[in-house]
Amino acid sequence: MITTAGPLNLYKFANLAHIPNLLHFVTTRAGGVSLPPYDSLNLGLHTADKPEQVRANRARLALETGIAANKFLYASQVHSGDVKVIDQQAIAEGILLETPQTDATITSLPGICLMVMVADCVPVILFDPEKRVSAVVHAGWRGTVQHITTNTIQVMKSRFGCNPARILAGIGPSIGPCCYEVGEDVKNVVRNSFGTTEGYLVRKEHSPNPYFDLWYANHTQLTGAGLDPKNIETAALCTQCNSGIFFSSRAGKGITGRFAAGICMLTGENQ
Repeated sequence: MITTAGPLNLYKFANLAHIPNLLHFVTTRAGGVSLPPYDSLNLGLHTADKPEQVRANRARLALETGIAANKFLYASQVHSGDVKVIDQQAIAEGILLETPQTDATITSLPGICLMVMVADCVPVILFDPEKRVSAVVHAGWRGTVQHITTNTIQVMKSRFGCNPARILAGIGPSIGPCCYEVGEDVKNVVRNSFGTTEGYLVRKEHSPNPYFDLWYANHTQLTGAGLDPKNIETAALCTQCNSGIFFSSRAGKGITGRFAAGICMLTGENQ
């Protein structure tokens, strides 16, 4: 990943940064107004942070990106395998005024910034440069074992005619296999979901429990859905190891803010 100049210290994926009329980003903790333990660019209204501070942080992100604040779509993520298409009908029905319950959103509409908020879960950004279709995915362990990333690619294919071989993907910062220790219950779910634990769960000498490699699991879903491996960029940044840069639920013992990954196809108004 590459970092950008500016007060919010946004990260970008190198494989998406060169696409014309496309803005994408991953936020950090930097540049906001929230106080500890939500310091400082907490974007999650569902946290115990003061709502007015979260709204001020969202306004700062809008200013930094040049996207109108009312064009950001923040979903209510429920750790599911569900995917929602944001089309003209959804816009007309007022979806930008709501927080739809879904863990992945897809659109072909320019000017709409799809957002996914995380604090250890995996944010995945997808873009088809031929069909001009964008998507974001919230892939926690529950969403990952429900194949949320695969589901999103399937909807991009069926609804928009996307060719997976042309889709570009970015797997953002999240808790890494270095830190994501899980119990036997998760181990059994992983085996049932993927038919094996090999590659998905990592054993370490110092721990009786395995470590879940969410990066591998989602990369495997992408390639299994037809993406070219060279079109997939993995940040390989562990949020728990880098909790001074990114929010981490485990590092904060469940009390922390949310950073976000977003993507927006630009219009003449926000280029």
